[in-house]
Amino acid sequence: MKKVVPDPPLTTTHTHFATTHRSHAPLFAVRAGIAVDDALMHVASALRSATETNLQLCDLVDRKHGDLTWATQQSLEIALAVVGSLLAEAEMRRIRKL
Repeated sequence: MKKVVPDPPLTTTHTHFATTHRSHAPLFAVRAGIAVDDALMHVASALRSATETNLQLCDLVDRKHGDLTWATQQSLEIALAVVGSLLAEAEMRRIRKL
């Protein structure tokens, strides 16, 4: 049986971050009601920035700490690939609806 009413689009919920151990209210938050596609674009941008910054760090650190920075680099690239895949799927679904 087909659903008569489609599911509502996925959106974010209010989530604060960058707390200072309860010395005051958090300064930053993810706003509620942001479309997941838009939120993913922001995540992709942040991951690209972190990837570029960490890659520069990989070239600067000594061998002792290099393994840590390269492990972080791999994790960032994995996360960026997953977010990119989700964005591509969202775009394909949007195109199919047109």
